[in-house]
Amino acid sequence: MVKTVPMKKALVLLFALAAGSVYAAMPVEKSITHASTPLQLGVDEYHYLYPKEYGVHGLRLNCFFVDNRYMHGIDLGFWNVSEDASGIQMAVYRNETHNFGGIQLALWNAETKRVGGIQLATVSTDAEDLYGVQLTGLLGKARAVNGIQIGGLSAVSESETGKAKTRWLQMGLYEARAEDLGGIQFGGVFTEAGWNANGIQAGLLFTESRYTRGIQLGGLTARSKETTGIQIGGLTAESEIAAAGIFQAGLLLAEAGDMKNGLQLAGVVAKVVGESHGVQIGFISTTAGSLNGLEVAGGWNSVFEDVSGAQIGLIYNHARYVRGLQIGLFNHCERLDGVQIGLFNTVKESRFSTCPLLRVDF
Repeated sequence: MVKTVPMKKALVLLFALAAGSVYAAMPVEKSITHASTPLQLGVDEYHYLYPKEYGVHGLRLNCFFVDNRYMHGIDLGFWNVSEDASGIQMAVYRNETHNFGGIQLALWNAETKRVGGIQLATVSTDAEDLYGVQLTGLLGKARAVNGIQIGGLSAVSESETGKAKTRWLQMGLYEARAEDLGGIQFGGVFTEAGWNANGIQAGLLFTESRYTRGIQLGGLTARSKETTGIQIGGLTAESEIAAAGIFQAGLLLAEAGDMKNGLQLAGVVAKVVGESHGVQIGFISTTAGSLNGLEVAGGWNSVFEDVSGAQIGLIYNHARYVRGLQIGLFNHCERLDGVQIGLFNTVKESRFSTCPLLRVDF
């Protein structure tokens, strides 16, 4: 006769076997995930009171490379390392954290992935995302800047993908460089915005951006691919492709690829490569591909195609087809629907090509 096992005992046996199999599958050692200490003392990565798995809430004193899971409080050492930290972190040589919020000070270098607060170093700083203030004696670097970035020599915001954003204020004694600027950028020698400059961009010598949508000032040169706003260069102001609604000024040259409804001033030459819609004023000369507006020059005005508006030059005005007014000592065009006022006025396609003083053709 076979003896049966009661149902209750069978269930207990199955539960014991299942529990035993789960226990066998677990690792022999489990990492500590919630332990913390108010005080950590350490010499290096091998000699310390509490291991890396411990967090610190309070004070950590260390020489170099004593790492903890997190550090919240006051961190003092030669080389401070932590995954996440907040509070006050001071290092003789270097602060190295993943995420930091608070005040971070280093006599040499500070390197952090995300900073919220104040990051200060004598020689160099490096942050991926900055929210707050970054002050550096020599070289300041960040990927995205949302706050204030000031470098004794350079302040740089850049990334490998070309999508770094700079918002608010960026200053460098030698250079200030950003990929995408929305705010104020000052460079002692050179300022650059790789893509958009929305705000104020000023350099003691050179300023450059791809797209300027604000104010660009350069002690020597102000240059952009496209400009909408105010562009002033001590010697030259250049917008290579297009300039719409601008005030552009340069002591020697003000040049735009194509100008729409703006004002262009130059001590020597005001030049629009394409079509000019607006006002060009050059102390010596102005040139444009075609003109819908006004040209004024102390020397001569030259338009390669058509003029709809007025050319006023002390010496000479030239265009292919004028629908409007030419005033100067010598005025020339191939076809005229308007008025020429000058000592000699010539229209190439007219029956009488030359007319002194005043000419009216419609």
